[in-house]
Formats: sequence, structure tokens, C-alpha cells
Amino acid sequence: MKRDRNAILADALRLMGGLADDWEYSGEITRHTCFFADLAFESLDVVVLCTAIQEHYGQLLPFTDLFAEVGQREHPDISVGEWVDFIYEHLDGESS
Repeated sequence: MKRDRNAILADALRLMGGLADDWEYSGEITRHTCFFADLAFESLDVVVLCTAIQEHYGQLLPFTDLFAEVGQREHPDISVGEWVDFIYEHLDGESS
């Protein structure tokens, strides 16, 4: 059964809130918040967050593919919403 995108967003925001103590960001995290420009993420932060979401859902997701593509962008950043959309597309093997 395909999971609801809004439920995935809520799960992601809850996980991010739990990890936020390690970050310098004190604003509200929304689907428009960007990992690098807003949250000032380092590579390790991305790894920790991606690992947490995979553990939460009990499924490996192809985050290396996503972040390889993000790294090729003119402005290499990703919003929480785009990240959630990626999770939605790949969760439970619904996407190839």
C-alpha cells in the first residue's frame, strides 16, 4: 500500500525536529526549507537524516542517486519537500 505524502512529510519533520538540537538552525522547518542554504547541512547531517528515515520505514532508499543529482545542479540544494517527494516515490518499492 502506498503511503500518504503528507504522512511522510509529518514523519520527516518529526525526525528532523528530533535531530535539530545538533544544528544551528532555530527557525521552523517546512517543506520549503532547504538543506544546505537554510539548515547549513554538512554531508554528515544528510547521512544521519537519511539513515534515520530509512530506519523509521525499515527500507533502504536510493539517496545516493538523489544527492548525486543534487550535486550536479547549478545551485546544489534540496528542499524538505523535494526530499519528501523522493521518499514518497521510492518508498515500498513503488518506483523503479
